[in-house]
Order: sequence, then structure tokens, then C-alpha cells
Amino acid sequence: MHAAPLRFALPVLLLGLSQVACGPSIDAAAKADIDRRVAAFVPSGLGFPAPAGLAPKPLVVGQWTQHKLTSEKGEPSLITYKIVGEDSGAYWVEVANENYFGKTVTKILLAVGDRSNPNTMEIRAVKMKDKNGKVSELQGPVLQLMQSTWQGSVNMLAVSWQGLPQETMNVVAGTFAGCFKARTDASWGAWHAASTAWMHPMVPISSLVKSVGIDRPSSMELVGFGETGATSEIP
Repeated sequence: MHAAPLRFALPVLLLGLSQVACGPSIDAAAKADIDRRVAAFVPSGLGFPAPAGLAPKPLVVGQWTQHKLTSEKGEPSLITYKIVGEDSGAYWVEVANENYFGKTVTKILLAVGDRSNPNTMEIRAVKMKDKNGKVSELQGPVLQLMQSTWQGSVNMLAVSWQGLPQETMNVVAGTFAGCFKARTDASWGAWHAASTAWMHPMVPISSLVKSVGIDRPSSMELVGFGETGATSEIP
């Protein structure tokens, strides 16, 4: 049986957006903070059973996840995803990207529609906070101009797990039995990345447990998640 195509790349989309404002030089204080926090991670010891179905967890305000990203250079960063609000059927999805350059935050008003149909995905608004705390908002013609760049990545939020192989995956956040395993392809403008990803519906927002680059030595690993408590860092 051939696995159904999986085109789910919200983590990569949000990471791409959040890196727009990253500075070009390493911040010594930010580097020390990231290295200290990453060194303190220990396995949670929690266990999660194999999925009972093929549907991802519905988006709910308050959900959050945190992943450790390791770049091609071996540099760690922390990516925190949050659902911080709802507006007319769309969700405010916020990502905080903390790396050696500092911290940036991107907030997207995303109308998800049918999670199995990429044609229903729509970005309605974008706000960004740079590492110095300056907030900017894209709207009107500028937002419309950028839609074509983002839409390809947004479309990959659509997910189909039917027919995919399943494997148990151990990460800092716990042991997840029966993760769905698939190749994922993400694009951000001219940038493209292919990865092997393991996903589990117990994980909110992205379902991502772990991702390992196919054509580049990068990875993402789930270190924590929750169903409540997420708050926005951008007004």
C-alpha cells in the first residue's frame, strides 16, 4: 500500500516567518540563555498510546507546544507555538523563535477551514515583533502582495495520515507510540526543505513529535506541550 501524501508544514512555515527579523550576528546573552535551557532538558518519562484515529487534534485557544530545533550548524534554538485567540472562525497562531540571535515573535491570523483540503487555508493578518521589541503589522496591499509567497506553505497545513506507516518515537516530551511517519516538503519563497517527520494526534497545533532533515542535517524535537495557558506576546 502506498502512503497517502502528507503536506503538513506549519512548523516550517512559522519558523520561516519568524526568521525574517533575525539579526545577522550572535547575541552572547541569548546564546548563553539558550545553551543553559537546552542543557537542562531531561526526558519527561511520560508515555502516550498509539492513535485511535486519523484526525489531528482540533485547534483550541490556549494550546501550546515547544520544540528544540537543531540547525545545520548544530546550533540549538527553541520554537514555541501557541493558539492565542480566535476571530470570526480564524485562529491567531503565534510562534516565538528564540535562538543565538535573540527572540522574535510572529502572529498569524489563520483561517484553517478543512484540515484535509489545502484550498481552504487563508492568511488574514500578520504581526511581527523583532528582537528589539518593535511590533509591525502587515495589512492591505502589502499583505496581499505577500499572500502568494506564503500560500504554498499554508496549503501544506492540510494533512492525510491514511495508509502511513507507524513507529514509536522517543523525545524529551515523552514516548509516543504509533506515530505516523512520512516525508514532508515545505517551501518558503525560493527556499525548500524535505524532512522525515513523525506525528501524533496527542500533540496539539502541528502534531509534530520529531522531524529530521533529508537533504540537510537539521532536526526538530518536541520538548513540551499543553492544552491550556498560552498567552500572546504581541498586542
